[in-house]
Order: sequence, then structure tokens, then C-alpha cells
Amino acid sequence: MYVIGKPVIQFVTSSIQLFLLTDTPEFQATEQSFTAVDNQSVKTNDNNELPSSEVDYPVGGQLYGKVKIEKLKMDVPLYFGDTDEILRKGAGQFMGSVYPSEIGTSLIGGHNVDDFGKLGAAQVGDEIEIQTTYGNYTYRITKLDVRNKNDKEINDMIYQRNDRRLILYTCYPLDSLGLTDERLFAIGEFVSGPMINANE
Repeated sequence: MYVIGKPVIQFVTSSIQLFLLTDTPEFQATEQSFTAVDNQSVKTNDNNELPSSEVDYPVGGQLYGKVKIEKLKMDVPLYFGDTDEILRKGAGQFMGSVYPSEIGTSLIGGHNVDDFGKLGAAQVGDEIEIQTTYGNYTYRITKLDVRNKNDKEINDMIYQRNDRRLILYTCYPLDSLGLTDERLFAIGEFVSGPMINANE
């Protein structure tokens, strides 16, 4: 009887676990290498827009870029997703945020004990380069701020859809070990790169 009912029992058990979120879903990161795309090779229209149909969007756990701040000698692999497993390997993009260069805010985090700890030496005006599988982008830091991880203004900024922005963040104080409630946020404005046009 158990053998016959086993598939049903497993389905019900997994459905209950998913509903109760007793296990956090894990994404398997692909261990592929990443090569920066030359913006000259990206097919854009006359307005420097990249049709969304031409974008090879990453999936959860995929390595799809790099976060670089040349002035800080910061060069971090960028994954799509921000699970603990991903953040042990590099920077992770919050999956609820837009892809770099789409209209809205791209939210990318990293551990303060790794290269993202260098954000403490960043200054307004510094440039952040986001290299992806579909294009390379430059953002300029307009604001550095320490806020609570649940700060309403930051949360509203993450979900805005008026302009192209980037937020990098890490735990604060920068010398802290383990999780804290404070975050150092580096907020950047879009400078250059092929802009994704969601209407094409």
C-alpha cells in the first residue's frame, strides 16, 4: 500500500513544505567562466537601446557578470540571486530587482569581509562598472549612506520604475562578523551602456 501511495505522499509532503517555507529554496550556481561583452559587439538601435528579445537573461544561481570599481581595485563575480551560497562565491543580485540597464533599480549585495568591504573607501563621484553577458554598464555613485536593512526610503528606491539606478550594499559596521541590522548603501545613477528596451 505504501509503494502505491508513495508518490502522493511525497507530493503532499513537498507541497506542505513549500507552503510553510520550512526549507529555503536553493539554486545551483553554474560554474561557467564569464567573459565581458564588448559594447561595440552588442546589437543596438540608433538610440543605443538593446531589444529585450536580444538579451540572454540569467537564471537563479547563474554567474552572469562582474562588479568592478577600478579606484578601489574591486573586481567581484556577479551572480543572479542572493542566497547564502551565492554570497559565499561573490556578489548577488536580488531577484526582485531589475536587470542592470532596465528602467528601475538593480540591487546587488556582497559580504563586508570580502571585496564589498572596500565600499567603505568609496566616494561620491566614483564609477561602478557592471559587466554582464549582454553588455557593460557604468554607474556613478551619487550617495553613500548607512541605513537599517528595512529602511523605507531604500525599499521604495528598490521598487521605483522611473529611472535606471544601481544600489550596492554590504553589512555595517564593515569590520563586523555575522549579520547586523545596518547596511552601507552605495547608490548610483546610470551613466552609459546599451539600455534594455522592454518593448522590443
